[in-house]
Amino acid sequence: MGRANRDRRAAKKRRDESRRGEPRSRAGAEQHRQPRSDGGGGRPDLRYLMVASATMLARGATRESLGEDVEELIRDAAGAIGPVGASLVADGLFSDCMDGLWEAGWQPGETVRSVRRLRSPSHADLAVTAVAAWHGRQVDQEGIVAPSEWSRQIDEIGAAERWWGAGRDWLGPWAIRARIPWPDALILAIETASAMMRLPVTEVLIPPPSQWKELSRLGRFDISVDGAVLAKVRALLAKAESTDFEHEADALTAKAQELIARHSIEEAMARSSSAQRITPVGRRLAVDDPYAAAKSGLLAVVASANGVRAVWDERFALMTLVGFPSDLDVVEMLFTSLLMQASRSVLEAGKVTDPRGRSRTRSFRQSFYVAFSGRIHERLEVASRQATADAELELGSEVLPVLASRREEVDDATERMFPNLRKARGMSVTNEAGWRAGRVAAELATLGREQRRLAGMAG
Repeated sequence: MGRANRDRRAAKKRRDESRRGEPRSRAGAEQHRQPRSDGGGGRPDLRYLMVASATMLARGATRESLGEDVEELIRDAAGAIGPVGASLVADGLFSDCMDGLWEAGWQPGETVRSVRRLRSPSHADLAVTAVAAWHGRQVDQEGIVAPSEWSRQIDEIGAAERWWGAGRDWLGPWAIRARIPWPDALILAIETASAMMRLPVTEVLIPPPSQWKELSRLGRFDISVDGAVLAKVRALLAKAESTDFEHEADALTAKAQELIARHSIEEAMARSSSAQRITPVGRRLAVDDPYAAAKSGLLAVVASANGVRAVWDERFALMTLVGFPSDLDVVEMLFTSLLMQASRSVLEAGKVTDPRGRSRTRSFRQSFYVAFSGRIHERLEVASRQATADAELELGSEVLPVLASRREEVDDATERMFPNLRKARGMSVTNEAGWRAGRVAAELATLGREQRRLAGMAG
C-alpha cells in the first residue's frame, strides 16, 4: 500500500473516531472502557458499577447481555470492601432512588407492587426492606410526621419495623433471611433498583417527604372525614359478604347504601354553607391480575355512580380516583365488596370448555367481568337517582345545584391532574356464556337499598 493511501486511511480513521466520540489511541480506548476507580489502588468503584448496571437494565438490557465480566467486576468490588461495606453502598443507592421516586409521585405500596410485577416476589421483598430502612431514618427525625395514607401503606407492605436493627446494613441480614449468598443478593439488589428506575413520573397525590416537616409544623396533613359513618358502612358490608342468607345480605347492604348516600349528600350540603374549604383529592388503587383491565371497568362504574372520576393506567394496572375524601373511601369499600362477590361467582363456574374440549375459561371470565360491570352500572345509576330524589324531597331544591357544583369541582380537579386525558374504549365481549353469567351475578349482587325494586326499575 502506498504512503498516500496509508495517510488517507489514517485520516479517515481519525475522523470516524472523532465523530463517534471514541478515544484515538489504544490506551485511551482501554481507559474509556474501564469502570471508574474509587481512588484506592485502581479498584473499581462498587457504587459506579451498581448504578451503571441498574441503569442499563432499566433501559432494557438483560442480565445476560451485561455479560459475566460485569457481574464478576461487581462481585470483586464488593468482596474488596466486604458485606457490610457493600450493604452500605446498596443502601445509598436505594436511598437516592427512593428520594427521586417519592418526589416523582410514587408511593410505598404501589412501588413495591410495581417491582413485583416487573421482577419477582423476591425482588419485591428486598424492596420492602429498602423502604423500611429509608422510612425508619425519616421518622427518626424530630418533628417529622408522615401522612396517614403513607403510614397506612408502610404498615400494609410490612415496612413499619426495621427487623435487622437500626443501622443501614440491611442487605447482608436480608440475604441470610432469604437464604441466598450475599454476593447474589447484591446482584438481586441491582435488578430491584433497575425496576424502580423504570417507573415514570406520575401524579403527586400524597405530599412528598420534602414537604413533611413544614406540613407537620402547620398541622395540614390530613382532611377530616367522618370515621364513625365509614366504620358503620365497613361493618355492614363485611356482614353482607359473609352471610349465606340472601335476605340478610340484602338488608345489611341496603342499610350500608342508605348510610353512604345520606352521608355524601349531607356532607355536600354542609360544605356549601361552611367557610371550611375541602377540595377534591386523588387516590390510586391497584387492580390486580388476573383480568385487571376487566376488573378496572367495575371500579370505574362504582366511581362514576358516586361522583368520582377514574383514570386507568394500563401499564402498571393502577386506577387513579379523583373526588372528595369520603367519596373515595366509599368507592373503595363498595368496589372491594362487589369484586369479592363477582370473583366468588366466577370461581363457582369453574373451568369452561367448548364442544371440542378446548379451554374457554379466560374468555368466559373476562366477558363475565365486563357484563357484571355493565349491569352493576345500570343498577347503581338507578340507586343514585333515587337517593338524589329522596334528598331533594327532604332537604329542598338546593340539593341539585350543590351536587352539580360538587361534580364540577371534581371535573376541574381531574383536568388539572390529567390535561391530556383521553376516553378509553370499552372491552369487547368474546364469550356469550360468560356475558350471560356476569349479568345474572350482577342481578344477585347486593349493593343498595330496596334491591329488588331498583333491579326491576332498571330492567
